Amino acid sequence: MAAPDDLMQLAQRVSQLERRNRRLNLVLFGMLLLAVFSGVAGLVGAGTTPSKPAHESAGRVEKFDEITVGRINIAGPDHINRLILSYKMPQAPFQGELVERSVPPGMAGMIYCAPNGDEVGGIGVSGSEKGGTGLITLDYRNTPLEAIGLGTQYGPKGQSAGFAIMESPAGPVNIRKIKSNDETEVKRLQAMMIERISLGLETNKSASLVIRDRQGKDRIVIGVDENNKPEVKILDENGKETGRLPTK
Repeated sequence: MAAPDDLMQLAQRVSQLERRNRRLNLVLFGMLLLAVFSGVAGLVGAGTTPSKPAHESAGRVEKFDEITVGRINIAGPDHINRLILSYKMPQAPFQGELVERSVPPGMAGMIYCAPNGDEVGGIGVSGSEKGGTGLITLDYRNTPLEAIGLGTQYGPKGQSAGFAIMESPAGPVNIRKIKSNDETEVKRLQAMMIERISLGLETNKSASLVIRDRQGKDRIVIGVDENNKPEVKILDENGKETGRLPTK
């Protein structure tokens, strides 16, 4: 039979083993809960796209001190160009087509477009040591015709500047027929190119305001010539003078 001291030591060892066993069980239980929660979180997040940080979800903004490019297109979310800036004057977008221009060589420019992509105006600049042109225009809608234009020119004889208002279009044209040189459609467009009002300063220093009729014929001419002499002329539809100030 074991001595009382031996029994006490045995009881203490059993008690220690029981406490260690309880701590081990708690650790194992905690690990089990952690694994369960991790699995649930994975199931909840499955198939979802991680949210982006606030700075990534906003539109990207870049800052430059200087940039050199040949052409810049500015378009909206629909990818339709609204502004085009280029070292070479861009072709004219109209009715889904691109139309070649008749412009001086070396002309750079910017065009602005309506929401449907049609050009509705622009700026152009060309020039060399021999001469050049600068233009700013606003166009009518649905027909490739200028409404308002102002420009400057320089050359061997000097410099000039002018402002013009064109007749409004009689109706839309088919740009595909224009590109294919359909004679009827080309003549129809040309017939609508009528300058109604012009204001200008000529290279000889004379200044004039000319008002024309719907056929493009001069009817009222107000001017000051290169000798500083003012005059006003009234003309009939055949170009015959019917009135003048000062009178001859």
